[in-house]
Amino acid sequence: MKPTAVPFLVSLALVVPSCEKQPATEPSSTSTEESVEKDAWRDADIPILPVENGDMWEYEAKVEIPAGVTSRGAAAVQTSFTRTRRYLGKVKPAEELPATDCFQVTVPGSPDEREFVEIHDDRVLLRGSLIMRPETTRPLWYEHPVPFVEAGMRPGTEAPGISAGGGAMVRRIQVIAREKVTVPAGEYDAIRLLMTGTDGDMELRRTIWFAPGTGIVREEKTRYRGDRLLFREEQSLARTNVGR
Repeated sequence: MKPTAVPFLVSLALVVPSCEKQPATEPSSTSTEESVEKDAWRDADIPILPVENGDMWEYEAKVEIPAGVTSRGAAAVQTSFTRTRRYLGKVKPAEELPATDCFQVTVPGSPDEREFVEIHDDRVLLRGSLIMRPETTRPLWYEHPVPFVEAGMRPGTEAPGISAGGGAMVRRIQVIAREKVTVPAGEYDAIRLLMTGTDGDMELRRTIWFAPGTGIVREEKTRYRGDRLLFREEQSLARTNVGR
């Protein structure tokens, strides 16, 4: 994901005798090793997220909201709860939109949320989301699928940025590491993704551990306005029926 250099390169080509054969450039051992490593990861990562209707992920979650955020003089908030994600199969987000893979996310005391994605054998693409309130009639929908996770991803890989709402919402995703992570559900080989961006004047930082073959196993999310922390959330997979 140099024009100025082109005339120079063309001129140089004109003065080199045509009988001179330029030596072929051999790939460096480093790039070859990286390619082999990526291919090995890719093979091991596929299928990246095998799912069937009714598949379930249950997370232990906790939220922290500093004092004075919800209202002036408000006390700090710390709460724990269970978040459940369930695969519903192919669902139409709206009448005029195509059916796509859908997860329903449930948190006690909050409206359910639907997450719309495209699941392929070797990658997962983001399509949008919908909070299930009576007054909500339209999902947040990306006109073009946005890459989220792909088989064989290496540290340093970056996905194209996401922008919506005239630039009010911006997201960027990059791979930080491939590492083992331990959560209540067990130990997983995971891709650690960092998502950063903005929602209006708020900054978002979200770290996601995605285990190929299982899905999201851990997540940390913070929101800031300037230097002030507004919200911190952590969740870890406690149980699931999905996995190798």
